[in-house]
Amino acid sequence: IEEAPLLVLLNGRRYCTLFRTPGEDEALLMGMCFTEGLIREGGEVLSIKVREDVAEVWIKGQYRGGEERRGLHQVLDEIRKRSIPLQKPEGERIGVDRIRECTRVMESSQRLRRRTEASHAAMLFSYALEPISMAEDVGRHNAFDKAIGRALMDGRLEDVFIATLSSRISFEMARKAAMVGVKILVGTSKATSMAVLLGEELNMTVITVMKTGDVIVYSDPERLLSDPTRCGKGD
Repeated sequence: IEEAPLLVLLNGRRYCTLFRTPGEDEALLMGMCFTEGLIREGGEVLSIKVREDVAEVWIKGQYRGGEERRGLHQVLDEIRKRSIPLQKPEGERIGVDRIRECTRVMESSQRLRRRTEASHAAMLFSYALEPISMAEDVGRHNAFDKAIGRALMDGRLEDVFIATLSSRISFEMARKAAMVGVKILVGTSKATSMAVLLGEELNMTVITVMKTGDVIVYSDPERLLSDPTRCGKGD
C-alpha cells in the first residue's frame, strides 16, 4: 500500500507532516482542520492547494503555531469547549443488530483493504443508517479525517449519528468523534481506557463489535435497544 508524506503549511506556517495514502487530500485536510478545532465550519477554509508533497491551507483567523503541554483535565476541558455537546439520549435509540449492520456495510465497502490487506477505514451514518461518507487510508486517523472532511464538504456533517472504525477506539479517535458530535462510536477492536473516559464525560456511546458478533458497550448504553445477554459493559 502506498504511503507518502504531506507537509502541511497552515496560513503560511509549518503545521505538521501527515503520512497518508495519496488521494482525497482535500477531504483529509478539511477533516483535520475541523477535528483539530482550527475551524468550526467548512466556510472558514479559504483555500487548499496540494502540490506533490506540500499542502498549503489558508483559514480565517490567525494560526500562531505551537501549543504548550497540558494535563489530562486541561485537555478534557478544552475538548468540552470545542466539541459539539451531546445530551442524554431521549427517543433516539437503535437496535444492536443495526449497529452490527453498519460495521458490515463498512467492511463490504473496503476496496483498498481487499486489494492491499493493509488499510483502515471509517464510515459515517445518519440516524436512519444512511451512509454519509466513507474513506480508507493506511492510517486510521487519516481515514477518519477523510470521512469527516468529505461529509463537511458535502454539507452533511450535522447529519452524522454513527461513526464506524476498522480499528480500536483510542482517545484520539474518540476526540475526533466528539468534535463532530458523533452519538455512537463503533470500533472493531476494544476501546482504550481513555476513550471510555471521554465517552462517559461527553455522553457518547462507545461500542466494540467483535469479529464473533459480540457487542461490548462501554458508555451511555441508553441509546441502544440491546439484548443484555449479548451486550455488556466493557472491561
